[in-house]
Amino acid sequence: MKRFNSIIAIIGLAIVATAVAFVSCKKEKQEQKSYNVEQSVQNPDNMDEYLMSFKKRLLSAQKGEETIGLEQAQRDLGNLLNFDFGDIYHVTNAFHSDTLHLELALSQGQVELSQLAKTYTLAYEQIEEAFNLVELPNKTVYSIYCVFNQQVKNDDLVDVELVVTTRGFNETNNQRDLPNLYDCWSVYHGRGNCDGLYVGKDHVSVLQSVYFLNMPHYGCPDGTVYFTDVVITEIYAINYPETGSQTYNQGFRLWVGNQWEYENGYVDVDEMVYYYHNLCDIIDDEIDALNDDDFKVSTISCAIHPSPILANTYCFAFKLQYGKINCNHNNND
Repeated sequence: MKRFNSIIAIIGLAIVATAVAFVSCKKEKQEQKSYNVEQSVQNPDNMDEYLMSFKKRLLSAQKGEETIGLEQAQRDLGNLLNFDFGDIYHVTNAFHSDTLHLELALSQGQVELSQLAKTYTLAYEQIEEAFNLVELPNKTVYSIYCVFNQQVKNDDLVDVELVVTTRGFNETNNQRDLPNLYDCWSVYHGRGNCDGLYVGKDHVSVLQSVYFLNMPHYGCPDGTVYFTDVVITEIYAINYPETGSQTYNQGFRLWVGNQWEYENGYVDVDEMVYYYHNLCDIIDDEIDALNDDDFKVSTISCAIHPSPILANTYCFAFKLQYGKINCNHNNND
């Protein structure tokens, strides 16, 4: 793995995991959902060998020689880029996200390998450039989400969207900058805690940061660790009403409120802990529903958004990114 030295918005606060007290995600098994990730091409027994073979085939492809379907092309391109760049086996306390867009020409609704090779080469260069601009110490590429969006005006072109997540570790952060779950925090807008301190933080950023502190440190006996089959899904609190006896705000498992509360409200200590455990449980249930132990959380990005269901209502929302963990025993360079 090349340690490329990654552009746009930090999605995690820089925090030192060993210096702060926090609550681990509890794990309470509930009835699993019936949702399953469908793939047109199943994971091979040895992903390293499959991707190295595919890369050789891709880069040697001649025009008009071979075509594959859109779904397979999207999956193989995303997996190959994660194989090339992914290096997640490091202590992490900060994340950064870049979104890149490229074009892929189609041939009668199919993807020519020669065209996909051009898109792959350009994607490789742009990921390197974006990575080099990221100002995080001890950085590596954490994961790459790849999705094909067919253009409405020209169905012969596909918009290739790549979300590149870079991780880092800052060893110089001091204790007073660490997130504290056991405090009263403003709902949003970075207004700090109830005492007017720590401006720039709020209950959303603290929940996200504490979750990052508890993310497992994935490792392999040798080589680097990378994700494949990366997925991003959006989750809104408004879809998760409270199912037990304990209730806060409007009876949802994560924060829901009106515009005044969104702009001026606060979340007390008990409510913070309650939301944190619910956040962990919701994420656990989403991953459990995949019925595949290889799928692990890559990262989350949290915010407050207008409710997609109720008018004049705002709610906690987050993008959950996950994928399959793989060991690159070949130490890809």
